[in-house]
Amino acid sequence: MSTPPQSSPPRQLSPGAKFLASLAPTIALLIVAEVVVRLTGAATTCPTYTESQLWTCDPLLYFTARPELVIRGQALNHAGFRSREFAPKPPGIFRVLAIGDSCTFGMTAPDNYLFVKDPYPQRLEQLIAERAGADKVEVLNGGQPGYNSYQGLLLLRTKLRNLHPDLITVRFGWNDHLMSPQNQVGNAFRELRNPFVRGVQDLLLHTALYPYAKRLGMEAQLWMQPAAPPGAPAFKPLPREWDPNVTIQDYEYNLRRIVELGRQQGAQVWLLTSPSAFLTPGHLLRYEQLPQDALPRRLLTMDRLPSFRRMMEIHDAYNAAVRAVGAELNIPVIDMAQLYRDHADQPLFSMQDILHPTQTGYDLEAEALYDRLFAQGIIKPRQ
Repeated sequence: MSTPPQSSPPRQLSPGAKFLASLAPTIALLIVAEVVVRLTGAATTCPTYTESQLWTCDPLLYFTARPELVIRGQALNHAGFRSREFAPKPPGIFRVLAIGDSCTFGMTAPDNYLFVKDPYPQRLEQLIAERAGADKVEVLNGGQPGYNSYQGLLLLRTKLRNLHPDLITVRFGWNDHLMSPQNQVGNAFRELRNPFVRGVQDLLLHTALYPYAKRLGMEAQLWMQPAAPPGAPAFKPLPREWDPNVTIQDYEYNLRRIVELGRQQGAQVWLLTSPSAFLTPGHLLRYEQLPQDALPRRLLTMDRLPSFRRMMEIHDAYNAAVRAVGAELNIPVIDMAQLYRDHADQPLFSMQDILHPTQTGYDLEAEALYDRLFAQGIIKPRQ
């Protein structure tokens, strides 16, 4: 009699394959959740800044300009910036990306939500078109009102990561040494220092679930707080003593990281110092003599500072940090603060605002950037 064939035993999965198989339902659930969050836009909203005319809540960046803003008849682009649309870079174009705060966005007299016609990025593009010809250089305005260097760094890791600029200009400072409520929630403006953890975060920043989780955390934090009276602010009161959003050491770290990210994108990086209205001792004296209810004095009250002189000392220290980082990394520093002092006879600021220049000031900055581009041979005059 012949022996009947014996069936082979079922193939056993390796431990690794079993582990992956056990993860399959979780992965499928995460994929479905990611699709739902993206389709519903649930990751782009959060519970603060509901009353602001200028800002709306952002789960990752804490706040951002309201997408429906119309400035001097011009809507923001689809990414939420006061700029031309962020389209793929055309062949042969030298692309400049300007990142910064409201002084890059183009504000003036922020208490009244007024804006200049041409912020320095837009004015720079106009100058290049007039003198060297159009379709050679494009300038994208990546400025956001109220942003500090940490938020600029995070923008380069998120909303501005795929623009492929050839040059990034960086102009922060004011919102680093000023105080804002977000900083009272604990290291709000401090990047993760561990490279491995930061790498994992970079992967998560490509998802919608990560900002959605941050949104849920913000909502849970507000929910757990004791009930506040109607109309009360959403954040804790500011400290009784000056406590900057970003320490000067963290400011230097953020600038170094911005340079690192720019180089990873293949871009040059130029650091810009940030001017103030305290151009000469005479200018400082005029501001010190303002009445107690004058608008510029609100900054002193908010920042728990005794005088404009003390504010000037702090601001000068942050500008010195910009120069030091530029020298350390051997990159250009466009010293706008010194440039303004050299032109102190011009109407660069109004008596209502010590942070935001007039259109004359924005024009001066654009000219300085044009001269540097010309000196480096990036642009040439029309033949």
